[in-house]
Amino acid sequence: MIHFVPLKSLLTTKLVYNCKIMEKVEIKVGMTNKSYRQGNVFWQEKVFAHFNHKIDYSILKIFDFVPKLLSNDQHTISWEFIEGKNFEASDENLRKIAKIIKTLHNSKLKFPKSNHSQRVKFYQQILRDKNIKIEAIDKHYRRILTILKNSKHDMPLHNDLWPFNMIDKEGKIFLIDWEYASMGDKHFDLAYFIESAKLDDRQESVFLDEYDDYDYEYVIQQKILVNYLIILWVNAQETKHFDDAPFAHKIETLIEDLKNFKKTIK
Repeated sequence: MIHFVPLKSLLTTKLVYNCKIMEKVEIKVGMTNKSYRQGNVFWQEKVFAHFNHKIDYSILKIFDFVPKLLSNDQHTISWEFIEGKNFEASDENLRKIAKIIKTLHNSKLKFPKSNHSQRVKFYQQILRDKNIKIEAIDKHYRRILTILKNSKHDMPLHNDLWPFNMIDKEGKIFLIDWEYASMGDKHFDLAYFIESAKLDDRQESVFLDEYDDYDYEYVIQQKILVNYLIILWVNAQETKHFDDAPFAHKIETLIEDLKNFKKTIK
């Protein structure tokens, strides 16, 4: 995953590029690829993690909220570097990102096939191989299978809508880090952003009201899936990057939210 960070938190080295000494700035926050900045170019050494880098990045050129793709081969990819600031969840920005996500979903672009079910199975196998048992994973497995069974696969998704994958350049929001993009259920992207941005109820309403076309029961279901996948992913890594307890707790909270919501629509 790509993380946008202030330049003061980057490491600087030098290298020869096209017979000139260019500054090479390594971005150290990401958890998958090796990322660098060289002048006005952002480039990565690709690290393949089974489900990433499947998309044809060139088709993203139709979007004005995606940085310009400069090069792409088997080992590296480079983009125009966007100088900006971290995404802040103001009401204005929530409406902007809702419009961006809806534009993506309605674009009819053909991304790689949905891999959400495969990701669950793949990470679970890693946990079994590592002899790791997690109560939340076992407890909610059947529920997750039902959610996956009922999920659609008809829209292009970003699949990695963390706020750090959004750059605010003078009020214009750019969406980066498309390596996990695939087809899927639009409610997954909506749920992913709500959960990763930790929106409160009011902020969630601002965001969803702007997006407009959704089923809230499905949003809650997909929130459960998002938190489940995060628990699986972090425990499947060689190094556990963060504590999974808050995500397990959130699943329980969301199940109660789902029960209460169903009561209101009877």
